[in-house]
Amino acid sequence: MRHPCAFLLSLALAAGTAGTAATARAGVEDVKTPRGETVRLLVETAGKPWVTVVLFAGGAGVMDISEDGKIGKLGGNFLVRTRRHFRAAGAVTAVIDAPTDRRNSLHGFRDSRDHADDVLAVVRHLKEKYKFPVWLIGTSRGTESAANAGVRLSGVDGGPAGIVLTSSMLVQHPKYGGHVLAQDLGKVTVPVLIAHHKDDACEWTPAAKVPAAKAALANARPVKALIYEGGTGIKGDACGAYHYHGYRGIELNVIADIMAWIRNPAP
Repeated sequence: MRHPCAFLLSLALAAGTAGTAATARAGVEDVKTPRGETVRLLVETAGKPWVTVVLFAGGAGVMDISEDGKIGKLGGNFLVRTRRHFRAAGAVTAVIDAPTDRRNSLHGFRDSRDHADDVLAVVRHLKEKYKFPVWLIGTSRGTESAANAGVRLSGVDGGPAGIVLTSSMLVQHPKYGGHVLAQDLGKVTVPVLIAHHKDDACEWTPAAKVPAAKAALANARPVKALIYEGGTGIKGDACGAYHYHGYRGIELNVIADIMAWIRNPAP
């Protein structure tokens, strides 16, 4: 079921995308972490924002953001390629890169305390600079990062306001390990939105396990799951960004729902 405000928001997104993209202000921000590492962000603003969203791409999580803001890897990722739509709906977008000591891959790191501490430094930096609540949004393998932050940072001063999990990793991968259901989700107390495509054919992100994830988030206040259907231009690998896994053809609807729920979280 669509959020009651989402249809109107999707119309606004469609109408405002071109203008928002043209007037977006972008900059690279390097955040020092308590570990002495640096996490690079590509931060973009437009219009009159009311929230900041940190976008965690999937895969290895290494974006290779250059000093002038060019994204070297994962540019086609669902959250990365659609970030202008988040801005059109009122978000400051921050694409997060891997820290300086993890330039090859985030595999095996996403569910760690060090990763959560890095994310906390980023959240506090963004809250201090932009003065908005900070939400964490992950897709595919990026949901492991967002969920880990929710587990370890719920109730922490200066932590995230909530998390959004899209196309969540719900099955253990034999090579890369880690998945959301392996985390202690009962420790998450911030609001959580789960978005998933009914026909997601990626072996590691089955829609059938979404109810288990929602149940495990028993202390999140509130928690909601949205299941999508349809799409156009579906192509490529089932775990890729242009398949149902990446909401190809329904991106505007999904983002409208996410932003409407962030503004007014409800079960």
